[in-house]
Amino acid sequence: MERNKKTNIYNVMRVLHRDIGFLTIGLTIVYALSGVLLIYRNTDFMKVSKTEEMQLETGLKGGNLGPQLRIRSFNVEREEGSNIFFKEGVYNAETGIATVTRKVYIPPFDKLVNLHKVTGVSNVSVIALIYGFMLTFLAVSSLFMFKFGSRKSRRGMVMIAVSVVMTIAIVMLV
Repeated sequence: MERNKKTNIYNVMRVLHRDIGFLTIGLTIVYALSGVLLIYRNTDFMKVSKTEEMQLETGLKGGNLGPQLRIRSFNVEREEGSNIFFKEGVYNAETGIATVTRKVYIPPFDKLVNLHKVTGVSNVSVIALIYGFMLTFLAVSSLFMFKFGSRKSRRGMVMIAVSVVMTIAIVMLV
């Protein structure tokens, strides 16, 4: 016996919500894991030291050295002869060689964190944009899981109100 299914907005939204939900699972796990790592980015959690030598211009001074090395809050600790010492390493002003030791995430977490911090100029920014639209759709389509006015729909509206209040409280506390 064949069931007669009406094609209405509720059924369409449920099907789309289910399918898009399954599509987002992988990226959601990646963003959740990398987000947890970024919470503790000021610690050495899941990081290793990586030392690299860089050839820079000769004769750079402390103020110009930080941007060249791409080090935030760059601060010269001391200068001895032609060597400039800083927290992450040393720069020789005569040769232009800088030896820098950085803390980097272990593979594959380094890739996950880079995906989480993607910017508009990145090749994968389109993926992040599509993912954002998919999450927005999931949030909106959840309103169509139950017919408006039903008990479950009213409960959903209460949960939405609670989430809005929680979000406002969190923003005010930060």
